[in-house]
Amino acid sequence: MAQLKIYNEIVDEETKVMYRDWFGTDGVCYKDITDFLESMEEGDNNIDILLHCPGGNCLEGWAIYDRLRQSGKQISATIEGNCSSMATIVLLAAPKERRFAYENARMCIHNPAVEWPDVYTAERLTADEIARMKGKLTAQETSLIEEQNRILDVYVERTGADRGELQAIMNEDKFIDMDKAKELGFITDTIAPNTASKKTNKFHKKMAQEKITIENKLVKRLLALAGVAKIEDVQVPLDQKITAADGTEFTVEREDGDPQVGDKAYPNGTYTLDDGTVIVVEDEVISSITPVDNGDGGDDNNDNKDNAGDDVAALQAKVDELTATNEALKAENESLKSENETLKADNESLKAEKEDLTKSQKTDEETAILDVVAKAGGKAWLDTVCQMQSTYHAGNRQFVAHGEGGDNNKGLSKTQQLLAKKKAEQEAKRNAKK
Repeated sequence: MAQLKIYNEIVDEETKVMYRDWFGTDGVCYKDITDFLESMEEGDNNIDILLHCPGGNCLEGWAIYDRLRQSGKQISATIEGNCSSMATIVLLAAPKERRFAYENARMCIHNPAVEWPDVYTAERLTADEIARMKGKLTAQETSLIEEQNRILDVYVERTGADRGELQAIMNEDKFIDMDKAKELGFITDTIAPNTASKKTNKFHKKMAQEKITIENKLVKRLLALAGVAKIEDVQVPLDQKITAADGTEFTVEREDGDPQVGDKAYPNGTYTLDDGTVIVVEDEVISSITPVDNGDGGDDNNDNKDNAGDDVAALQAKVDELTATNEALKAENESLKSENETLKADNESLKAEKEDLTKSQKTDEETAILDVVAKAGGKAWLDTVCQMQSTYHAGNRQFVAHGEGGDNNKGLSKTQQLLAKKKAEQEAKRNAKK
């Protein structure tokens, strides 16, 4: 199968050259398609169109569509990203049952338009000049309406959708998702990612069978001759598109099941799948399928039979290992529980000690009093002071002594006596010095 990639704007050949020379970009023209068809290998009757195209020139788009339809090739088409404007016409070159799209692709259908109306505007407009301009605009309007109807005719014919619904979407000029495109009949189905895994059905079908809704009298007549009431009852064999580990794709003509040696496939080449399986395609036929070598030289069935006992033993060993590990973890858990209890007891002890320290800790006021006592003479001074008594009379603001009295100190309080004694000692010292 030959792949035709249409990834650029559809333009005429002259514009293509200008794009390349002036802007360094590329375009797709009718000549590119003819060159592609002429370059196909003899006997290759399959074309897979890959579309990621914003559309472009209507004339070139119709020429490409007609050339593909007249090629006599079996055509399939896949929307890989954007399919808009005239690119949707190219998409319809493939029959409905062979039109697909990636899930996140988008499509836009709209009414044809001209970007630069072919009307020369003179600096001064006479009545004749205005009439000439009106005539050219009217001609262009007529041409656009004809083009619009021609596009609608093909849409209805190739999709089976309602003409009024299609026209409404074209008037809105907006993108639609692939669910809507499938509903309208532009595609048959969407393609989900496929990584070709042996363990999870590595040969997914990407092309699902859908109902064929071709309203054609000749087809109906042929169906009647074949004894089939509706074309929906016709079973269409589909192909499998498989992605190799390196990202390359190949197609196997098989509706379901794993590919087998002798199945028709294309393109030719050697493909290694993600699981290591090697598939060789020669002359568009699978010539060999080599499963991944597990190092035992046997096939999977024999392995399952011969190694069943080994597998059981290995599983039992694994169970024993896990059991031993579990017991060790349980023992470790008990040890940790014991350590935890010890730590809890230590914590309670520390809390009690902290409370005792808090209770015995002196306040700032208590510390200040003790400092005063220490400076005054300590405990001895404090004991002396505590033995003193006095009575305060508010009337005369004098102390009445209650202490013992001698002849000289009769009627004095203990404090007064102490002060008098201290004064006498100091006086004696002074006299001694004289």
